[in-house]
Amino acid sequence: MKKILTLLPLIVLISGVLLSCKSTEAEPTVEAKLTRIWTAKIVKEGSDIVYDKTASSNKIPGYANYKLDLTSKTAAKLTEKDGVTFTGTWSISTDNTTLTISGLTSSSGVPTGTNGTLTYKIVGTPTTSAVTLETATAYIKASNTIANYQLTNP
Repeated sequence: MKKILTLLPLIVLISGVLLSCKSTEAEPTVEAKLTRIWTAKIVKEGSDIVYDKTASSNKIPGYANYKLDLTSKTAAKLTEKDGVTFTGTWSISTDNTTLTISGLTSSSGVPTGTNGTLTYKIVGTPTTSAVTLETATAYIKASNTIANYQLTNP
């Protein structure tokens, strides 16, 4: 009986340690976080906010149409503010800081001034529900400025 009482604190301690251990799940990769459908929450053209999903009116209400579908591991579908939908492929740079959508085409051709490729800087750390993308160069469809898209996964 004495031995059991002596071992009891040790058994309680070991049990507590074992029960407190949590299984650790790996953080999803940037690619896994981006493999979703994204819509515009806030869009800036240059420093000017032209669209805010929560606003009652917007300078460019067409951004309500904006949708970036990256649900396929390679295929991309981009619906611009003017409602034109382009299809192509997407990839992420090895350092996870750049999203490139290439081979973009629609029945009316490629997005104006892009030769079919749009390159975005991934701003900050994306999550499964929010990502901020910024055009790497001035984009003609964004009043020839750098466009900043705060996107949300609906």
